[in-house]
Amino acid sequence: MKAIELKNHDTEDELLQEIRDTKNGRYQHRLRAILLAKRGMSSRAIREELLISSATYCKWLKNYNEHGKEILKQHNSGRKNGNPKYDEKIFKEVFEKLDAMDEYWSIPKMQKLVEELHNIKVPYETMRMRVKRAGYSYKSNRPSPYKGVNYKET
Repeated sequence: MKAIELKNHDTEDELLQEIRDTKNGRYQHRLRAILLAKRGMSSRAIREELLISSATYCKWLKNYNEHGKEILKQHNSGRKNGNPKYDEKIFKEVFEKLDAMDEYWSIPKMQKLVEELHNIKVPYETMRMRVKRAGYSYKSNRPSPYKGVNYKET
């Protein structure tokens, strides 16, 4: 692997002070990699000490060279558009139907209802969480015992 030459955006003392001042553990970890590289430690030793891959190490150094330490604060993972927001009216409507019926409703049945009424697919866990938050008791499917006892009198 070809060594990446670090630009002098910050001194070792400035990096050390930034590591001490920040409470963001991810940012501290990235700054430590830059600091150790500035101190002349080999990339292999840095990767082994910080338990990071060579791709991650190279990405951090390149980002630091192009944009400085501020880019290392960013954490771009998870959903690109963030978590979806659902209108509360959707769930109120489902719970009103649930209250009006005498039958038991499963989470998949509620998901299907929302999809039919509003053309929106709500994930299973989201629906389960909303049911629990609304104060309904939740009971998941249980398998029937395969060695069930028959209590019929002969």
